[in-house]
Amino acid sequence: MAKQTMQEKLNALLESHRTAIRVKCRMQLPLAGGLPATENGLRYFVKRHMGIPEDSDEFESVLEKVQEEIGARDTTSEEGELSTEHIYSLNVIRRSQHGPYVMEHMLKALLKQAASRIGVFQKNRGSKGDLAEMGSVLAIEDSLQNPDRPWEVYLRNGVGAAKTHFDIVQGCPSGPKGKKSIQTHTEVTDEGTRFAFELRFGKGKITKDLAMHIIAASTQIGLGSCLSLPYGKFIVEDLEFVGKESSDTDEEDDA
Repeated sequence: MAKQTMQEKLNALLESHRTAIRVKCRMQLPLAGGLPATENGLRYFVKRHMGIPEDSDEFESVLEKVQEEIGARDTTSEEGELSTEHIYSLNVIRRSQHGPYVMEHMLKALLKQAASRIGVFQKNRGSKGDLAEMGSVLAIEDSLQNPDRPWEVYLRNGVGAAKTHFDIVQGCPSGPKGKKSIQTHTEVTDEGTRFAFELRFGKGKITKDLAMHIIAASTQIGLGSCLSLPYGKFIVEDLEFVGKESSDTDEEDDA
């Protein structure tokens, strides 16, 4: 039997102070990516959305044109009125060789927002630290595609990596300097995309009942970007508690 490393001993010690909830989810509406595209993202857009093979003669020229379009353009009317700034951008979902994924910090941010909105932190002193500082989100089951990076929660469709496409999201906010016409090609998943994760959090302040309320609020808030539009809502298909609450442990210790 292999000897435990010091970090493995410390991890076991940490887990004695935490409990966990395992959650399996399905996107009821598409998940929209909010990560500005790097060169790899732009290449993916040209290849998958525009349908131009990467080994074709025109690929690089089309890629160059797409790169030129990204950014802002100012236009001023002949009457000298306030200018309209046209902004073109491209947002993608994080992706690796295993497919698209969301990061731990995205799910933790959603859970913290949900807990805040339903008053968990205000009513339960110390609960924010149990969730935000002592908490971690890890991919499980089919969402765990890279065991060395469990903080990458992969989006799946039941048979493999989730399929994605690009939607055009438009907005036209006004400000002191004039209007901004914003057009964003946004990578989104198909409806029905699945993901599964385990939330580990400190024992004590957050009970099983509160954890259920936090998850329930999270499904309403939604995951990803463009949440004011029809994106991001998901439903929980299965939920399971792992480990024990501190009160359970205390009762056993007293016995």
